[in-house]
Amino acid sequence: MKRTEFGRLALDDSALIAAGEKEAVLDFTVEDTPPSIFINLIVPDEKAEDFAAVASLPPGFSLAKVRIIESDPVERFWLSVNVYRVSGLTTGLRTEWSTYVDDGSGVPRFMILRARASEGSLDPIGPLAPPEPFTHLVDPAGVIRTDIRKTVVQNGATVLTPNNMFSSTVALPEVADRQYVLPTRQWVTANDFIYWRNGVNDRIFHNSTSHSPQLISVDLGDVTLQDNTEWAPFVDPIPGHVLVYLDKIKFKIGPWWNITQPDGRVDPTTLASLQALKKTLYGGLTSVSAVQVLSGNEEPLVQSSVQGSPAAVNWHWKIPADKLAAFGAAAHLPAGLTLSTVRLQDGDAVADHWLTLNVHADTGASSGLRAEWSTYVTDGVGLRKFVLESRAGYRSLDPVNLFSDPYPIAHTVGPVAGDTVVATSIGSGPTAFSSSFALPEAGPSTEVVATREWVGSSDLRYWRNGVADREFYESSVLDPKTSVDPAAVSVTDGSVWSAFVGATPDRVWVDRSGTDTVTNPWFNLKGL
Repeated sequence: MKRTEFGRLALDDSALIAAGEKEAVLDFTVEDTPPSIFINLIVPDEKAEDFAAVASLPPGFSLAKVRIIESDPVERFWLSVNVYRVSGLTTGLRTEWSTYVDDGSGVPRFMILRARASEGSLDPIGPLAPPEPFTHLVDPAGVIRTDIRKTVVQNGATVLTPNNMFSSTVALPEVADRQYVLPTRQWVTANDFIYWRNGVNDRIFHNSTSHSPQLISVDLGDVTLQDNTEWAPFVDPIPGHVLVYLDKIKFKIGPWWNITQPDGRVDPTTLASLQALKKTLYGGLTSVSAVQVLSGNEEPLVQSSVQGSPAAVNWHWKIPADKLAAFGAAAHLPAGLTLSTVRLQDGDAVADHWLTLNVHADTGASSGLRAEWSTYVTDGVGLRKFVLESRAGYRSLDPVNLFSDPYPIAHTVGPVAGDTVVATSIGSGPTAFSSSFALPEAGPSTEVVATREWVGSSDLRYWRNGVADREFYESSVLDPKTSVDPAAVSVTDGSVWSAFVGATPDRVWVDRSGTDTVTNPWFNLKGL
């Protein structure tokens, strides 16, 4: 079933990609051996203008200040040197010199000023970049050593010289001395779109390995640098910080996104030349992947979107301790999963057991309204979402029920007697659920921020037969939600889950952001 249904979808998608009617999305994993490093160099305000001139930002772009980690006291201009080993879309060692730009949207984004690939690569600048070998390794003493030499072109070939371009040593601290840090939501969001110097962008979909990574900041006394790049005169010689990722970072990447969906940031000549190449290249790659999906040798990728209109709603109920055992029995958790607590929003002092109902409109392979009852479990590795019951207003496919006919769901946001009212109904008769409430204005007084652990619980969504979907998402999942006073929410709940919780939800969130997602469906069913 997995091979047949998702293989057919993959073939359909590859044909659309080859026609320039759909975006290609591919795997991109930053490996953990050797560790990925970020050497973040401060561009002083007084040098920013000259730095921007040397960087040759495309028209419509300007330097942007960001805070990279939560302990950064202020936003700054930066040049980030990221060295890592990659697998997926490309392979081998890569170094990227990036800064942060405003593309006119007011949201800072990454911009790659230069990329160096040990095994060569394809990018929208080259587009074929030859191999430029360099070293990046961990020596027996636990020192990350990076050595990048300058290159010259001789007789049409790229040749390494003995001259240093950029080198560093980063001594990893002992486990007990590691200083763990957290990337800011702003920095994670900057990674949603990664620009190149011709205005072309790659789109990135994240999971918790990006927004909640195992990330340490290394004492600068344990770091050495030798920088002979053209940007060295414009940055402070001592980095703002040097960061090391201890685990893999897993992404999905949509290469050359604004070539298929032009946004006015790429000049017409470049756009025309890359459109044909993109269709040929990525149409071919995805057609090969589709065949592999059909044979069970590769995981399918399904793109979809949670719409911001009508706004999605989450109703959350605490599960009382005296009903937890009965709830767990009704949930029929598969072997290896146990109920888990979670802190829903920043500021929650303690974690609780929760039941959540989410209703949203989605688009993708199928489109319409969807309602899901879920709770939270651990699989021995991390916190996960567990789908108790899923309904859709369209014919849908899931690993428990397989194909299900459309289910009656209504979810509207509209004017009623001077208020904007959110009205929801699921099903009919005595087992139906219905809710209505006046939508409050979005603003500081109604704003809540979901915890990263709650957001990350969607990385793996388990179903009641133990099958799991792996999900990646844009950073809008981290955006603030609008909180509704539960006392102002009218609820009639005939669902089976009402027996385990109070009549009134404890939290109600409204999410107007909308989120594009990429899913590996039925991820833990290999070769099926």
